[in-house]
Amino acid sequence: MLIMKFGGSSLATDLARKAALERILQAKLTPVVVVSAMGRRGSPYATDSLRELVLIDDQEIPKRDLDLLMACGEIIAAVVIAQALRSKGLKAKALTGAQAGIATDGKYGNATVTGVDVRPLKKLLDDEIIPVVAGFQGDFEGEFTTLGRGGSDTTAAVLGKALAAEEVQIFTDVDGILTTDPSLNKKAKILPFLTYQEVLEMAHLGAKVIHPKAVEILEEAQIPIRILNTLKPGPGTLVASTIQGNNLKNKQVVTSIAAIGARSLVELKSDPEQVFSKVAKASVSVDLINVSLESISFTIETSETDLVAHVLPEATITPGFGKVSVIGAGMRGVPGVMARVVGALAKNGIRITRTADSHTSISCLIEEANLEKAVGALHDAFLLS
Repeated sequence: MLIMKFGGSSLATDLARKAALERILQAKLTPVVVVSAMGRRGSPYATDSLRELVLIDDQEIPKRDLDLLMACGEIIAAVVIAQALRSKGLKAKALTGAQAGIATDGKYGNATVTGVDVRPLKKLLDDEIIPVVAGFQGDFEGEFTTLGRGGSDTTAAVLGKALAAEEVQIFTDVDGILTTDPSLNKKAKILPFLTYQEVLEMAHLGAKVIHPKAVEILEEAQIPIRILNTLKPGPGTLVASTIQGNNLKNKQVVTSIAAIGARSLVELKSDPEQVFSKVAKASVSVDLINVSLESISFTIETSETDLVAHVLPEATITPGFGKVSVIGAGMRGVPGVMARVVGALAKNGIRITRTADSHTSISCLIEEANLEKAVGALHDAFLLS
């Protein structure tokens, strides 16, 4: 059994929907289809477009009603795709998240899946009916709840785990996961294989790939993920834990470069416990943390500057930074990776302000104006072109 998830861009136009339909028709295993709302902001049924219908004069809308509204886009997409499958002579049935057995904790806007009753889906599959499930949503005591950012990926993941799928396929508008953001470096190329941990690092460090929550669920279940282009045939990128055929086979210690802009550096002298307690209470995420006997520093999203300045009035906050990261499961225990990173950036006149590392990544805080140049320098230094 196979989970096939189609994102909003894969359903935005007649051409894209026909391509998605062909992908489902060509599936070699029995599919369960998961759909996002059709299109992006501006499209009539996109989630953001529906949300804007009620954001009038900054009036507050009950979270319960907002979730009820935002769940509609995926339901519309499920009905459209189910009808398209029926037009091809196949049996199909559109389902809400609740009808697909997805239960949540009831936290409107960012609900967590608490369980999946697979009986409705298994009954359909036994009757050779293709379930088309509205992503991004679940049920809490008869109420619609939405799953937050990347919610349709999460739907695909929890159904894949609950049904013990052989593979979860994520269809999008790119050929797979690339070595870096092609808008920053035109030399970016498709990566045929990545480990779960590499993809998680890429997602957390700014790459726009599958949502990390979905990767964590599928890694726990050891179910492979494949990222594919809806409009173009190709093998895409396989995400799994096995090293067979992966990038380590070619001794490639770094597999990708991620970059994220709009970072601000926060510096102050204070008690660390008090500082991070205040920031946590303000619900601000911090990164690149450095605590010494003399001072504390960390980075935040620039959009959070006013909030942090309010809770930490004694802090110096400097905008204009970005973070560039090299990622690769093969760098664990390999000497010289940091030297190559520092050397490549220095050769291009890029000064490093802060660094952080894990077993699978090294991140550098640099001036945001140098992000594109830094991505190119590191992409070339690690022979990713």
